[in-house]
Amino acid sequence: MTADSPAQPTKPAAKKKPHPTKKPVVKKKPVGKATKKPAEAITSKADLIRKVAGIIKAKGENPRPSEIVKILADEGVAVAAAQVSMTLKAAGYRPLRKRRKNKKTAEGAATKKAVVGGRASQISIDDLLAAKSVSGAFGGTDKAIAALQALKQFEG
Repeated sequence: MTADSPAQPTKPAAKKKPHPTKKPVVKKKPVGKATKKPAEAITSKADLIRKVAGIIKAKGENPRPSEIVKILADEGVAVAAAQVSMTLKAAGYRPLRKRRKNKKTAEGAATKKAVVGGRASQISIDDLLAAKSVSGAFGGTDKAIAALQALKQFEG
């Protein structure tokens, strides 16, 4: 080839495809010294949430997640209300869930009172131990119950 001859068009270099069984090599970044930041810049979002909640609690108010999200948004920290709620719960600011009171019918309330007011609520551990020894003397609970039913018929 001379300088006077026209240049021949060259094909673009074919890219090498990685071998299908080999893993691609990932270059690691060099480990350097960490830059020191002020103590306040290192605090996590959870620490900020607890700090704001403490300030609100000191004012005598209940810390609400929506309030804390607004306060931290003004500071330039983006947090979700769910994250605030979970952090407050873990920190002990949120009360445990209250149980719902079951609405009972008149029949359900009446049967409960009958059981509580009846003989079943007056049985103690000593009574159970005595009943066990009596049932052992009769040869089993079935025979003891039959004997008690017969006795009840004679009393009535």
